Amino acid sequence: MTPDRLALDLQRTLNELAQEKARTQQLLGEVERQNRELDRLRSSVHRESNSRLLAEEALDETRDRLQMAVDAAGLALWDWQLPAQKLFLTARWGELIGDIGRDAYWEVTDLTSRLHPEDAPLLQTAMTALLEGREQRAVVQHRVRTATGWMWVETHGMVAEHDTKGKPIRLMGTLADIGERKRIELDGAQAREMAEQASRAKSEFLANISHEVRTPLNALMGLTRMLMDSPLNAEQASWLSLMDSSAHALLALLNDILDLSRIEAGKLDIEHTRFDLHRALRDASGPHAEQARAKPLTFQLVLHPDMPQWVMGDPGRLGQVVGNLLSNAIKFTPRNGRIDVTVSSPRVAGPRARQLQLKVQDSGVGIGRKQQATIFEAFTQADASTARRYGGSGLGLAICARLASLMGGRIDLQSELGQGSSFTLTLPLHEAPMESGGPLSAPMELMEIAEAGPRYAGMVVLLAEDHPVNEMMLRQLLLRLGCIVRVARGGAQAVAQWEQGGIDIVLMDVQMPGMSGLQATQMIREAESRRRLKRTPIVAVTANAMPGDRQACLAAGMDGYTPKPVSPQALMQEMDRVLDMLAAGKMPAVAPSAPPTAAAAVVKRPAASPEALDVDKLRRRLDGDEETLRQLALAMRSDLFSRLTDMQRALEARDAAAAVAHAHGLKGSLGSMTAERGARLAKGLELAARAGDWSLFGRALPLMRTEARQIDRMLARILDADGSDLFGSTEPPVTVY
Repeated sequence: MTPDRLALDLQRTLNELAQEKARTQQLLGEVERQNRELDRLRSSVHRESNSRLLAEEALDETRDRLQMAVDAAGLALWDWQLPAQKLFLTARWGELIGDIGRDAYWEVTDLTSRLHPEDAPLLQTAMTALLEGREQRAVVQHRVRTATGWMWVETHGMVAEHDTKGKPIRLMGTLADIGERKRIELDGAQAREMAEQASRAKSEFLANISHEVRTPLNALMGLTRMLMDSPLNAEQASWLSLMDSSAHALLALLNDILDLSRIEAGKLDIEHTRFDLHRALRDASGPHAEQARAKPLTFQLVLHPDMPQWVMGDPGRLGQVVGNLLSNAIKFTPRNGRIDVTVSSPRVAGPRARQLQLKVQDSGVGIGRKQQATIFEAFTQADASTARRYGGSGLGLAICARLASLMGGRIDLQSELGQGSSFTLTLPLHEAPMESGGPLSAPMELMEIAEAGPRYAGMVVLLAEDHPVNEMMLRQLLLRLGCIVRVARGGAQAVAQWEQGGIDIVLMDVQMPGMSGLQATQMIREAESRRRLKRTPIVAVTANAMPGDRQACLAAGMDGYTPKPVSPQALMQEMDRVLDMLAAGKMPAVAPSAPPTAAAAVVKRPAASPEALDVDKLRRRLDGDEETLRQLALAMRSDLFSRLTDMQRALEARDAAAAVAHAHGLKGSLGSMTAERGARLAKGLELAARAGDWSLFGRALPLMRTEARQIDRMLARILDADGSDLFGSTEPPVTVY
């Protein structure tokens, strides 16, 4: 071998060694990289292992807490994996039913057999809803049979898993013993029933007491009025006056007790009607002002000039609260003291922009701070000596506070012993757009009877009353009113008297021997319907004055209601209301129109005022300006005739818009001219037109025309044109529908 060849082989070997060395270095680098990756993987595995251990520990802790909560709540857990016919239940289930307390699988049929027969359908319905996927959760209370009897449990269930098609394949839930809860509910229901029974018993007792007290009290007050209307000497008149005031005091106490009972039972309703606030306050304080001045006391009523006149509310209950506050102030203020009544309507923030604030401040004996905490509780007075010295039942302020609360307000008291008291009544004030109580004393009632007599002259009244004293009192009252009285001593006699015909109105007692007043009324109504007779107005005159009595009378077919003791004022108001409804056609009609009776003739005569137009009041409004008065009279005559003609055309054309416009305009102009009756009739026409009641509109329009004729005659006298009558020969025919 030559040296050159050896050199070449050596060089090639050296090159191969270099390449092998490079590959070795590359492999060593890869090994190093793999070692680093292996270390990283070892570290990651270590961290994941630690995290898994931590998660398992947290899960174990959560599971322990959940188990402790389940054990503390006494819950049994159940798990049902469908379509298996066994259901897993924890040990608590065995404990509840008196079996071995262990986790186990229970046959569904065995569990179903333990259900109470009355509750099984309810639980099966809930489970079916879960199985069909219509519900995701369910809660059912039911009974299960245990070793000692039936036990109430509450089962909660939910859908835990679904298959790929969304069908439930696993249900889970809990079951809890609710026997104690059911026992408490049962005890509560029994206590509520006992309380309701006690309330009903109290109401029945008060109803009976009210009836038994009102019947003799009615006789006492009626006979007192009759005696006061007979020749008397001064001493006898004084005795009778004391009898009358004592009877009214007894009636007020009876009404207070009944009011308190209604309030406690939640059966006292507060009206929401439009009324004249100024007049209501003056009427409520007027009699007390006279009492105060007679004591003597200084009495002052101040109405703030910014206070609205027409508001919405309950004038009767407002007057009752004001009357009670004033009565207390007079009672507890010594002679020569002072009572100030201040009424204002301050503006306040919020949805109710104004409030009514009525303050009654006296210089009386005052109330100590200790007694102020209980002064508004029923049957409570400042101290025991108060009742002995001043009298009273302790109901007045309790009723005032509760009435104020029912009306959305409150009563606040500020007082110092020996320094007088200040009661402040605060009520929400709801203003109303401007539009045109208790029994009176015996002398005032007699005067009102004398004034009202012409309204009822010739009316035939059927009086159904079994009590001889009440019958005599009511008969004398009706005779003074100019009525012709027929008397029936029971329900059967009342029906027989009515059958004879010619009756304008019936005054019907309710509780009578044999056939009651309610039964008699039903028989009369059935006969009217069967024979298609004109409806006879029937007014209940009864000692039943509890909540629901009025509704019972109206449901039997009566048209009105007035409680005993009978106040002539209240009786006349109710008779007027019923007869007005008859004349206006607002009563249920059972037959074609019959010839007018005396009642119809009576109610067509205005009873509110002897004159259709208050000319003196109108002159005062105009400050005695006769020229302006004549101009108004001339314009009013023309407007009156024109609007009535247009309303007749609107009636014939059934043009509601025109009828509403003319009736509304006439209402405003008549109200401005002090023709209050005419304005009310025009308002009725407007309401009928708005409702599209053309039958009522057609019946009311002739009444409006009659009133307009009277107004026109008075306007003609103002213009010295007595001979002219715009409604004489040019009056268009009126069609009554």
